Amino acid sequence: MRRTMLCSLFVAASTWCGVAAYAEVVDLGLPEGYSAEVAAKGLTNPSGVSFSPSGTLTICDSGDGRILTLEAGELKEFVTGFPTEYWKVDAESGTKRFKLGPLSAIWLDAETLAVTNAGLGDGEETVVFFKGPGKVESGEATNSVPPTSDDMADKGEGNLTGLTASADGKTIYVAGQGADAKTWVLKVDVADKKLSPLFSADDNDIAINSPMATALWGDDAILTLYSGAGGKDDGLIVEWNLESGKPTKQWTVPGLLDPMGFAVIPGSKKLAVVDNNWALTEVKPGKLAIVTLPEESGVAEVEVLTDKLMGPVACTFGPDGKLYIGQLGKEFDKNEGEVIAVSGLK
Repeated sequence: MRRTMLCSLFVAASTWCGVAAYAEVVDLGLPEGYSAEVAAKGLTNPSGVSFSPSGTLTICDSGDGRILTLEAGELKEFVTGFPTEYWKVDAESGTKRFKLGPLSAIWLDAETLAVTNAGLGDGEETVVFFKGPGKVESGEATNSVPPTSDDMADKGEGNLTGLTASADGKTIYVAGQGADAKTWVLKVDVADKKLSPLFSADDNDIAINSPMATALWGDDAILTLYSGAGGKDDGLIVEWNLESGKPTKQWTVPGLLDPMGFAVIPGSKKLAVVDNNWALTEVKPGKLAIVTLPEESGVAEVEVLTDKLMGPVACTFGPDGKLYIGQLGKEFDKNEGEVIAVSGLK
């Protein structure tokens, strides 16, 4: 990682199962008024970050098939034993690449954590609910969503990620990438633990696929972030109306090749967006940007704050106002991943 230490001293708060929690200041080349520090490191393909109602940072340590929490400076295993799979096998060398397990997690209340069990095959994945620490078997799972048509590209929803809960906590919205060429936004009825398709890009003449993240947008809509094809400047943000089930607005995000995570900046109508800059053979430098959506569909305003992150995947704002970013680090499939906390976004 291209990184310059601003401070020669840092405090290693704790170590748990080979993972360390830090308060290490790093230089990402951010503009004046912004700063960044490492909140946790030694992670394997971290893919989701969220906070409990009490302010506990929760990390999907996806490649190791577990959920970690950061409590009083100490990283602890919360749920373990999630199945994992490799996203791709090199057709020529047979090399397995990019190990995936739980990709996203969200707290519904002080006791209930929902996690995507995404290390299963496409069409077999579920969202699992936990009432406390334990093994994956201790959770209560939804149904899976098999292929939704006779289209060979429709292999059933896979790589479930980007969880967002409705304001009343009764519904969870899920980004489902499926086979990338045919994808859905799904929903979970929390009371019934039922997972079902909700919005289809294909059925609404939206050519861009690969939804990665969701966010509440006003009282009757959600935003969905579509990363599009890897390495191509075709990312898209779509506003979906929850009542009609139809897209109402769309915005391109020029300059962001593979946007994978976003979060609404508190107290504003702006978005913090992280661009992974995806490549299957290596981790490439990625971006953090502030994105402003015009009133009508069109081209979003993109202000890049840094291009020195390493494979950022997901982000969320903490109760301290900092943006917490899960990034792959120098290499994926190894314990190079980190959570970076960025201050100053507003």
